[in-house]
Amino acid sequence: MGNTANTPVRLLVAQSLSTIARERTVALLALLFLVLVVVAAYLGWSATSTVNAIYLRSVDYMTAQGQTIPSNPVLDTSPLALLRNMATYVSLIGALAAIVVGHQLIASDRKAGTMPLLGTRPLRGIDLGIAKAVALLIAIAALVAFAAVINTATFLVLPEFRLDAAGWTKLAAFYGTSGLYLLVFGFLGMWFGAAAKSETVGLLIPVTVWLTLTFVLPQVTSNINPVAALNPVSALADAPVSAFFQVTGWALGPFSLAEAYRVISAQLLDFMPPTYVDRAAIPAAASLLIAAAALGAAATRAVARMDMTKGDYDA
Repeated sequence: MGNTANTPVRLLVAQSLSTIARERTVALLALLFLVLVVVAAYLGWSATSTVNAIYLRSVDYMTAQGQTIPSNPVLDTSPLALLRNMATYVSLIGALAAIVVGHQLIASDRKAGTMPLLGTRPLRGIDLGIAKAVALLIAIAALVAFAAVINTATFLVLPEFRLDAAGWTKLAAFYGTSGLYLLVFGFLGMWFGAAAKSETVGLLIPVTVWLTLTFVLPQVTSNINPVAALNPVSALADAPVSAFFQVTGWALGPFSLAEAYRVISAQLLDFMPPTYVDRAAIPAAASLLIAAAALGAAATRAVARMDMTKGDYDA
């Protein structure tokens, strides 16, 4: 009985995944994100190798001068810090890709006239909402899994950078957090893809929210300008000591999801500045969990309440 009840959901999940797999925009953004994953690994390796080469040349000079040799700064840095640029790429291209995936899960059906066909079937609205949410979860998980495989391969093929058990655990936790962060924006795209009256508005609102969370709120809560927000380290600079930033950091910090994600990423990838103080009213992980749960519920409800007798947005 339970398997029969779940059959419509499984079929809808398969149909949804098949549809977005054929979307060129989704494919291009996903490909760009995966290319940037490779770039992040290369940049981390290149920067570390450059520092190491400079140190080795300095050692030769200082040895000839009879000076004391300091420790190698590369050995004082966690190998996980090689991937610090991943935090930026996930919050930029990854989030945009998630918005487009969530949006297209709904928009493709509305534009193709699939909704009236679904309306003729004995299908509950909540089944459609759950199916779309599950399809989004699978799509995001696949994107994150590909990125994780690339970074895992990076550490396996570079013998000079070895991770212990704790390092692998942190790397897995980082990708789990990244998946949760992308789900937030995927659900946002799905919500407005279902609730908006036009396709343009359905995509414009989530992108506007993304811009606000990524660039505007960090400037209000921590005085991080948009250029600094693109650098994973400078984005964690201490806010000026003032009552304004104390209040905004505490009150708006829980809503500044890009900051929350950067804080968790810095902790897991071992590039957190030692002087950084998180002033948000609730922990960063709680902000992401609450946002994902709330937006997931809102998106599922919006899809469940769609009028299945209508086809396109303006129909």
